[in-house]
Amino acid sequence: MMTIDKTSKKIRKAKHSELDEIARIANKTFDSFYRSFLSDHNVNWYVNSGELKREIVKHANDLYILLADNIITGFVIYFKDFIHIMMIDTNAHRSGMGSYLLNAVEEELFKDHDHIKLQSFAGNDIATNFYLKNGWTKGQLNNAQSDVAMMYFEKSKNYSTTKSK
Repeated sequence: MMTIDKTSKKIRKAKHSELDEIARIANKTFDSFYRSFLSDHNVNWYVNSGELKREIVKHANDLYILLADNIITGFVIYFKDFIHIMMIDTNAHRSGMGSYLLNAVEEELFKDHDHIKLQSFAGNDIATNFYLKNGWTKGQLNNAQSDVAMMYFEKSKNYSTTKSK
């Protein structure tokens, strides 16, 4: 786990020149944490096929990075009322970076929406517990028969404001 100076965190729109580093973080996270619920075959395909990078490039206009000590530590893709992808570098897990990024995105989305959503792989227990701990509730399960089932989570502005009181 990396040590972060709490005053050195910053979230900003990603630059085109940073897409390779963002894809590296995504591939590393997938490779390190997703094998237990997606299988080696699926993880190898995602990482080696370039699919993760294509998804990042496809949504580059909605891509924001988390910098800690001027190092890209995580990223998020969000649009409308929906968090599409959020990942934190494996070296920064359990350092508060994920909660910091999630809270900042929630605050931004709640400016225009009363209800927001996100998606995660259904078998990703680490992410599920993280989202539940941060006040999200489980929503719809898609592709439940598939080995890549997606769980949707929801959060309302009311929860966010009552939580902070």
